[in-house]
Amino acid sequence: MRSTAKDQLLWEQRINERTKSGMSVSKWCKDNEISKGKYHYWNHKISKKQNPNNEMTFAEITPILSNADQAILTSDNLDDFQIFFNNIQVTVPSNFNQDSLAGLMKVLQEL
Repeated sequence: MRSTAKDQLLWEQRINERTKSGMSVSKWCKDNEISKGKYHYWNHKISKKQNPNNEMTFAEITPILSNADQAILTSDNLDDFQIFFNNIQVTVPSNFNQDSLAGLMKVLQEL
């Protein structure tokens, strides 16, 4: 099944609507009776269309740090690791806060 320009325009509008709503993909899809798989398919397809060279894009993230997180930033631990997610690179210290990382991953999934 080939997509038409009309389908692409419809999905661009839907994706923009979901983004502006501030809802998670799961909630928006449920409320609009659209499968998450279909949403992600079109989101990927449109992202590739808008960024055909698959260039890396950046999103600014403002950290909210606890005292434990501050200690992590000042440590010289060499066991840090990196996560690559949708062309985004995140360096995670070895003694990371799991709740903070889970929150970050939720934010990244919405981009």
